[in-house]
Amino acid sequence: MFSSCDSIMTNFVFLKPVVEKLENSYFEFLTDQQICEQKKFILQDLELDTAFKLLTKLEAEIKQDFLEAIADKKKDELSKQYLQLCRNFRIRIAEYQQPLPKICRKVALDDILEEVKACFKNANPVFSKNCSALKGHFKFRHWYAHGRYFQRTPVPPAPREVQQICNEFKQFVFDRK
Repeated sequence: MFSSCDSIMTNFVFLKPVVEKLENSYFEFLTDQQICEQKKFILQDLELDTAFKLLTKLEAEIKQDFLEAIADKKKDELSKQYLQLCRNFRIRIAEYQQPLPKICRKVALDDILEEVKACFKNANPVFSKNCSALKGHFKFRHWYAHGRYFQRTPVPPAPREVQQICNEFKQFVFDRK
């Protein structure tokens, strides 16, 4: 199990040249052209898998941060927006029997990302824009995890791009005071 986005990228950076430098003798009974195609396939799969792992890790961290902000009743601006989002969600689903932190588990990731995007729109427009891009990247994550048979394949994000967004979330959201 990977403990951070950086450890996922370290694994990717390590494995990529290993695959590129595999000796042809490793691919028994294949022609040089087939070997080249096989290496290309393995590298593409490595990129898809890395992007998927990064997005999965980031999704879990975003949801965890959201739920902790609600449960701990944090007072920063983003946490206040999270709490309002959760209250609005409670009203929308008309669920008043359960405690708010339990209800908040059902809030959609897209809604949480909209709150982050709105919170940073003026303070950090680049990060806010990256939150919009991240929403699109999660379409890839959903496709990869739940059904690669969809007729329309989403564009996979570059692992470095997702790593950059992970680092921005750490800096601006997860490490906020």
